Amino acid sequence: MQERIIEIIVYLLSEMQQERKQKAKIDLTHDLMLRGYTEIEINLAFSWIFNHLQRSSKGQEDDASLQDLGEFPELEKLIISSEAYGYLIHLIQLGIIGDQDLELFIERALAYGKDDISVDDLKSIIASILFGLDNRSSFNGYTFYSGDLTIQ
Repeated sequence: MQERIIEIIVYLLSEMQQERKQKAKIDLTHDLMLRGYTEIEINLAFSWIFNHLQRSSKGQEDDASLQDLGEFPELEKLIISSEAYGYLIHLIQLGIIGDQDLELFIERALAYGKDDISVDDLKSIIASILFGLDNRSSFNGYTFYSGDLTIQ
């Protein structure tokens, strides 16, 4: 479920950056529901974006730059698929990943134990970083179960 929330966040931030007339939250929610996302997943994504924007406006978060990826060590480039690398650049451009997040991603990607990190693997690693999921079951007071959400 956490990976799906990452997908929603990417979609919402991409839509918000479009120069065309911005859609209302209701329109975006409707679009996402048509794509198969649940209302709970959508609300969690909006909540993350709101909290992230609040931290950014208070100067608590430094955004990673594409220059940081230019210094991306060759070893890490070898274990990340080209599609995942492109997706990572997209996350940085949208401001979803900051400097600290990028460093954590590199550490976790190396520890992942795979020769070719896919986009799905990347989403899983990024979700664990952004939502602080050590045991992959809780997110800021919410507990994830298969298809159900319980507030603790």
